[in-house]
Amino acid sequence: MQRIKGYHAHVYYDASTIDQARALCEEAAHRFGISMGRVHERPVGPHPDWSCQLAFGPELLGIVLPWLAISRHGLVIFLHPDT
Repeated sequence: MQRIKGYHAHVYYDASTIDQARALCEEAAHRFGISMGRVHERPVGPHPDWSCQLAFGPELLGIVLPWLAISRHGLVIFLHPDT
């Protein structure tokens, strides 16, 4: 059985919401001490839209996920385990 090493939350946005997404990601990184990736202005890899990745350990899922759900204000967030 695979073990979950951590989680990635991908915040999706476009030209009209990039500032909102950047602020959300920066606040999450500051508030929880998690890793924030680049703020991409094009689709990268399998992601269909512009995105920024937040990476964090499994011990933070219970606090980061609810905060993102409340704080996303209409932004789409795709979260998956890192195995």
